[in-house]
Amino acid sequence: MIVSASGILVSTLLSIKEMDYHFSFYLQDLSKKHSEEILSLVREEYQKENGWGNGVFSKLEALAKVLDLEITLYDKNYKILKIVGNHHEGQAQPYSNANTIPITLGNRSIGYILILHNADTSAMSLEEHFQIAHTNAMQWTMLVLLVMVSIASIIIARRIVQPIEHMSKAAVSVASGNYSIRVPIPQDKNELSELVHTFNQLIASLQKQEELRKRLTSDLAHELRTPLNTLLAQIEGMIDGVWEASPEHLESTRSEVLRLTRLVSDLDQVVQTEAGALHISKEELDVSEVAKEIVDSMKASFQRKNIQLNHILEPLALVVGDKQRLAQVFSNLLTNSLKHTEPNGEVVVSVVKDNESVLITIKDNGMGIPKEDLPHVFERFYRGDRSRNRERGGSGLGLTIAKGIVEAHQGEIQIESELGNGTIVTIRLPSLRLK
Repeated sequence: MIVSASGILVSTLLSIKEMDYHFSFYLQDLSKKHSEEILSLVREEYQKENGWGNGVFSKLEALAKVLDLEITLYDKNYKILKIVGNHHEGQAQPYSNANTIPITLGNRSIGYILILHNADTSAMSLEEHFQIAHTNAMQWTMLVLLVMVSIASIIIARRIVQPIEHMSKAAVSVASGNYSIRVPIPQDKNELSELVHTFNQLIASLQKQEELRKRLTSDLAHELRTPLNTLLAQIEGMIDGVWEASPEHLESTRSEVLRLTRLVSDLDQVVQTEAGALHISKEELDVSEVAKEIVDSMKASFQRKNIQLNHILEPLALVVGDKQRLAQVFSNLLTNSLKHTEPNGEVVVSVVKDNESVLITIKDNGMGIPKEDLPHVFERFYRGDRSRNRERGGSGLGLTIAKGIVEAHQGEIQIESELGNGTIVTIRLPSLRLK
């Protein structure tokens, strides 16, 4: 509002000043033109009468009356010949080199003339009236524009400030722990609406992170509670003498401790992957060789369950990455397939080169994953069937770790599954081009 008002005020003042400046030039040009016409007329009449006569005087009286001038005519000896126009007696102007205009005819001087504009005449009043009217018109225009700019500025400012006020109140509410609040997005598609949309996305992200934090705390407590209660019961039984501290019982206790150790190790990897702090070594390796090593090491476990473990490995499927981490991904995925595939089933591991990437596929014909569980399989501690035991269901961190490792290698991992028809896990890694 201040900037607009200042602009209007400055423009108005400059316009008035510019008008006065050019109008003064107009008056000067008009006066000069009148003087030239009067001199031409005087010379012409002087030549006709061969001297100063009534013809010159009558013409000067007519011009003075029409143009509202006061004209004083002198002869060549500076004697006043005639004074015409609106003047007062006794106020005749004496000869002055500064104001009079010489009248020449050829190369000789025939007299002098003094032309004055009467400040009290109607012509001057009209000129002043024009200037006053112009100044008043500019001032009224300035006033109207200031009112319009003020109204428009208030309306625009309210439209801009209102969403910002809502965002400020929402920020205070979010700071107090209310993540459900959202700011209405303005209808205008401009930078402000984009800012409000981004702010709402930020709140949604904070809300999701808070939900994940609460869920992690709850899941972690749930996962630790069972082995800790088991250990506590076993140790109290040994202390009370109810449970003999035999090698078999101590081995059971050791198994629970190992389970806790693996859970803590898996949690540490999950935290590292989610924080982007997972250490990945950079070395050239053949993914097919890594897959073959894991397949060979786990083949005995599949044979004990009477499950066929086959592989299709294309040689020289080269990538830059961490051999141990990729081996962990294969191990986690094959362990899942082993747990969820029934006897006489089949698991196929394939590694092929696909354009500029290496495509890894692990396919089984096991029990599959329900459709409603697929979007959540990579979440921490997630199990589609909460009732199944830890031996069958695992800790719920294997796929989360696998996803983190794959993404740390700039790759992608996807799972396709249908309940009762098996599961297909697809991993795509950037390949290393041979020079």
